[in-house]
Amino acid sequence: MKVLKVETQPINNHKRVTAHCYIFPVGEGILDNLMNRRNRPHLEWKKLMPEILQKAGFTEKEISQVKPSWSQKCGCACGCSPGFKLKGASTRKGDVFADIQN
Repeated sequence: MKVLKVETQPINNHKRVTAHCYIFPVGEGILDNLMNRRNRPHLEWKKLMPEILQKAGFTEKEISQVKPSWSQKCGCACGCSPGFKLKGASTRKGDVFADIQN
């Protein structure tokens, strides 16, 4: 797997205390996304987190303090937005969005 692009966006929910990371496989269409969203290789993706966070502007010290935790309901209570909750990450950098190639 290869990390192609990483972006951050400000967090709009001021009550949230952790940043989130959402990963998008390149070339996956809407139907593929709907079918695959409950069956993601999150253990493999977790191995990419140091590289993703580094590209998002996190320092080595910040990266060492982050404990990514997979959540099927990361972005929405219905489970439509799975991702990693970045425990220990400051929300000041915002949420992280990464495009990867399998």
